[in-house]
Amino acid sequence: MKILQVDYRRELSSEDHGQAERMRAAATKIANVPGLLWKIWAFDDEARRAVSYYLFDTEEHARAWGEGPLRESLGSNPGVSDISTSYYEVDRELSAITRGPISEASLR
Repeated sequence: MKILQVDYRRELSSEDHGQAERMRAAATKIANVPGLLWKIWAFDDEARRAVSYYLFDTEEHARAWGEGPLRESLGSNPGVSDISTSYYEVDRELSAITRGPISEASLR
């Protein structure tokens, strides 16, 4: 399993109706990205930053999204800039102990 972390600058706040609609539409599409097990969305309106954590079944799927359509898709949103991506291995044992959102099926 591979975690993809995406950080970016977000000028528009969570209160912006247009941005909320665009993100909902994006979530529907992202849900069908090959190999995606889950995604967590987070933001800090005061700092004008956002971060996302994706869990993929393989590194190949994580990099196909993170180095492929992600940047173009995310970067096409108004006020989004400074996109950075990082990839991490999942420590399955420790994540299970602390109730990380990793299903039993994905631990095999």
